Formats: sequence, structure tokens, C-alpha cells
Amino acid sequence: MRRRPLVAVTVALTLLSGCTDDPPTPSAPPSASPAAAPGTTLDMPPESFGPPPPAPTPTGRMEMSPAGYGPFRIGMTQQEVTDAGLVAGLSPDGCGSASGFPGTPEVDFWGGELVRVRVGSPATTAPIGATLADVRAAYPAGRAVTGANGVTGWLVVDGADAMLVEFTAGTATAVTAGRTTTVEEVFAGRRGC
Repeated sequence: MRRRPLVAVTVALTLLSGCTDDPPTPSAPPSASPAAAPGTTLDMPPESFGPPPPAPTPTGRMEMSPAGYGPFRIGMTQQEVTDAGLVAGLSPDGCGSASGFPGTPEVDFWGGELVRVRVGSPATTAPIGATLADVRAAYPAGRAVTGANGVTGWLVVDGADAMLVEFTAGTATAVTAGRTTTVEEVFAGRRGC
């Protein structure tokens, strides 16, 4: 019978040995791997993890206004647009397209600044497919303009920026947003990518 009290005392001492106010002393340094727990300091420089993942491909309809198209905001720098993964492989004159976005927008940079974005797809909130009467009713402050080769358009100016709806046979086929002078010059055929 003497064994039972000895066993009970041993178990009690074993349980109590872990109950102290002192923090445990680690027996080995913490692991410095990318899969380390949150809050663990990593010994690897950030660039050793490789390039950041590509920007997510947007889905659904994207907003079109004189200020831009979706994430393409008129006035963004070329570096901002490139760093965000919105376009890659621009031509030396600053022209390109953004694949992976509804309407595959065409972009135009001037002096390193985004000055124009154009889409020709109904996957936007732009009035592509609408009639001239519908566009005039939606944007009554706009005005009719004629572009290269007699193409007609409806120009809506908002400060330094504008949105131009292009028509073919009375139906809206493309929409351009950008700096007003750039939008007008490209539409008139005096400048372009």
C-alpha cells in the first residue's frame, strides 16, 4: 500500500513541474522557413521570394467614365500601371493593350502618364450597343463630333477629361476615356497609337 502514495506524489510533482511563472527556455532556435507561423521573423530578404503574383483578372462589368475604365485611372503613371500588373509590353511610344480585362482595353501613355483608354466590348458599363438617341438621353451635356473617315461620336467632357462614344451605323461600338485633347486628337486621326 505504500506504493500508491508514492505514485500519487510522483504524478503530482510531474504535473506541477510545468506550472511556473517563468517562460520556457527553447532548446533550439526557431525555424526560419517561409512556412513559419505568423509573427515569426524570417531570415530571408523579401526579394528572395520571387516576383509578386500577377494582378487578379477582373470579372463582370467594369465602370467606364471620363475618369477612366475600371482600375485604369486617367493620370496614373506608366510605372503605377505596370507595377499593378495592369499592362505589360508597351510599345516605345507608350501604346499597348491590357489583356485579361473585359474589352481588352487599349491604353495610351504620353509623357509617362495614362492619357487614354479605349474599349470596344459590352462587358463594361459603357453604352456599347446603345443607339445614338439612347446615349444622347443618358448624357445630355455631351455634343456630337465627327472623327476620321466620317465616324460619328458623342463627346462628354468632365473638366480636363472626356468620354467619347463612337458609333457605326447608329450603334455605339467603342468608348474612349481620357484627357479631352488626347481623345479628340485620336478620334480626328491627328494622333494615335
